[in-house]
Amino acid sequence: MLELALACIARGWHVFPCWPETKKPMTQHGWKDASDREEQIRAWWTKTPNANIAIACNPSGLCVLDIDHGIAGKADAPSLLAALGIPATYMVRTGRRPEYGLQVYFSGTMPDVGLWRAAGAEGQVKSLGGYVMAAGCIHPESGERYECVDSAALAPIPSSVRELKTEKQATADDGEPITANRNVALTSIAGKLRNAGLSRDGIEVALLQVNADRCAPPLDEEEVQQIAKHASEWALPVTPPAVLIGGKVAAEPGPPKAPVDWRTRYMTKDAYLNVKPPEFLIDGFLVKGSVAMLAGPVAQRKSIIALNIAHALCTGEPLFGYFDISATPERVCYLCPEMGAASFVKRIKQIGLGEYVGKTLFIQTMSEQSTALDDLDGELPGAVVIVDTITRFIEGDENKSEHMRAFAQKVFRLMNAGATVVLLHHSKKGSSGSLDDGLRGSSELAAFVESCWITDLEDPKKPYESLSKMRNTKQRDFESNPFKLKPAPGSYYLTIDGEPEPEAVLKSKADDAAMAALRTLLASDPNMGINKICVALRASGSGRGPKWVKAARAEVLGRGVTLTEQPMHHAPCP
Repeated sequence: MLELALACIARGWHVFPCWPETKKPMTQHGWKDASDREEQIRAWWTKTPNANIAIACNPSGLCVLDIDHGIAGKADAPSLLAALGIPATYMVRTGRRPEYGLQVYFSGTMPDVGLWRAAGAEGQVKSLGGYVMAAGCIHPESGERYECVDSAALAPIPSSVRELKTEKQATADDGEPITANRNVALTSIAGKLRNAGLSRDGIEVALLQVNADRCAPPLDEEEVQQIAKHASEWALPVTPPAVLIGGKVAAEPGPPKAPVDWRTRYMTKDAYLNVKPPEFLIDGFLVKGSVAMLAGPVAQRKSIIALNIAHALCTGEPLFGYFDISATPERVCYLCPEMGAASFVKRIKQIGLGEYVGKTLFIQTMSEQSTALDDLDGELPGAVVIVDTITRFIEGDENKSEHMRAFAQKVFRLMNAGATVVLLHHSKKGSSGSLDDGLRGSSELAAFVESCWITDLEDPKKPYESLSKMRNTKQRDFESNPFKLKPAPGSYYLTIDGEPEPEAVLKSKADDAAMAALRTLLASDPNMGINKICVALRASGSGRGPKWVKAARAEVLGRGVTLTEQPMHHAPCP
């Protein structure tokens, strides 16, 4: 099966493994885990040589017309295809027997169609959110192989296919058919059933009925059972609402609300006076207890930059040889379901983090059982959680605000439990570097992050030699200037290229405020130590690292080097 999988990615298609002789994904996030990297494909099929091959339509730029019924046999196919307006293109006969099922491939994408009926045939259209089994796979029921029956070049999606619509079906509870994001829809229904007090068995029975009556096509039974299991573990509300089987909620009228002083909705004067300035983990780069984003195009060093961040946090060495570490976290949890263990461990060893694994660095790759963000718990207080990338953890469509709000709630839970969160995300193709352009998907994503670093290569054609451009496009708690990173030859270490311009550094309002605060501190206690000064400056909102404090203290007290001779600043200039 390995050679068949390699042949698929040679066509530019993204694939992922399904359990042998099934359509059930072996990876946690199904088609979202699909890859076109040879290294990853070899790792998957070396581990499970007889795994079925699934082709993810959306990342592959494919639309597949799945004709389940209506073709009597091979001789009958041409007349039906002509009636449907289908041109010559790549086609695969499914393994279904004794029926003659056909999957017709087109280049391009379109919204999925749950169940269509036309010209005496019926089936589905899989594209933006679906996947199909590749030629050579084994059908789970018949044991027969999928086979290519026409190897013609892909035709663009014909208008006759784009015009197909999901046919409304009769349902057991008169609900609307569920044709897109079926997993998300069933999870929502499961939550309502759980809130009603149902046990795992009760939720499972109800969900299986809804799946059969409303989902087009239905999810695998095992997937529905997993949704029921997960929902049954949620805490019950104090007063459960009445729920009808099928997921419809009949809201019960509650007691009248007691009068509330409207002033309680707002910040009090005491709360205002006790708000503390931001505390940095990495001075001028990463605020403790925040949600930060690192975004950039595919294959342009995001993961390498994230590894440099992990290295600085674990070792205490300045990030990129420039940004001081103000405080080290208790642990760094790096979640990377995009990469296999062999590739990730190679990077960990090369950057010198091996001795920290299992102590202050905890890593999870595609080779381990992936953990959902909801499952993180005891490791969160005092941790930095790096999520590489968020696409693997979003349930639903990243372009829909309601799904991104649900994801944001998961991330806020991590932060409220005491973690600092760093999220990696792919930018739009041809991103200009602005915040909205840099963050592909719903605007909700740009709204809930507190800082966002956008990165891309100066010359993508030279991925190993090119400089990385870095700029902070959302500066909520601190200001920073753009800078560039250069890779060390044969290494994953990155360092800032060039030096900040002294004039720009000295004119910085932030440095002026820090110097004024420092002078006030030293006027009251000329012998104050470096560490105490750092703490006091952070408390005043003018936090600076030990290197800056040492040089600035020497200037103020007239002992040695001055800021003019050796500028210290944490907002590098281009």
